This record gives sequence, C-alpha cells and structure tokens, in this order.
Amino acid sequence: MGKQKDSGKAQPDCGQCDSLCCRYVATQIDTPTCKKDYDHIRWYLLHQKCHVFEDEHGDWFLEVAVRCKALREDGLCDYYEQRPKICRRHGETGENCEFDPTSSPYRRRFSDVTEFEDYLERKGVDWRWKR
Repeated sequence: MGKQKDSGKAQPDCGQCDSLCCRYVATQIDTPTCKKDYDHIRWYLLHQKCHVFEDEHGDWFLEVAVRCKALREDGLCDYYEQRPKICRRHGETGENCEFDPTSSPYRRRFSDVTEFEDYLERKGVDWRWKR
C-alpha cells in the first residue's frame, strides 16, 4: 500500500502505518464451537507468527505474520498497478483499517496458546480431550 492512493476514493493515510496490512495474511476460519475447533486453534497458536482473532462482526480468522513479496523497503508496493482487488479495497470508506489508532476491528485476538486456553477457561468451555 504505502503512500499511494486510488484516485477519488477516501482511504486512510497508509504512509503513516509502515504498510502493516502488507505484513500478514488472514483467512477466515469456522467459528469455534467444539473441542475439535478449539484444538485446531490451539494448534495454530503453537506455530510461530500465527495469531487468531475474532473481528467486530463475530467472524474468526487465522492470521500469519508474513511480508508481501511486492512490498519494497520504502514501504511502497512494487506491484501497485496490478495489485489484487483485496489490496485495492483495503481501507476504503466504510471499512475499518485494523491499524487505525482510534478504533480496533478486533473483538478479541490471540497470539499465544495459553491466552486462548485462559479465554476458554474463563468462559467455562470444556476444551480438554480425555486421555
């Protein structure tokens, strides 16, 4: 993203956040409802650079902290004119930029398996498998 803008579209000042949206990939996962789901999330969180979050709409995502290959050292996109639509739409009016300092799109976010297990314990969820 960097400091470039699509003409005619209101977008956040991407140059202010060091192109953070270009430093991860997130994909939606099923909302956890059973031991198998909880176990999958625990497995994700045992891997380096993996996070799981629930967004403000209640949707769950797996996030992997990995830098886009097109992101230049100066924070601009080397593939800007041909970038995918998901990049073009990021931060458009009506969408929350997850790095907006005035609000957070996360209902909850986990970076560590113990954070998630503590969350399940506080909610009284039976997540442990019997041996």
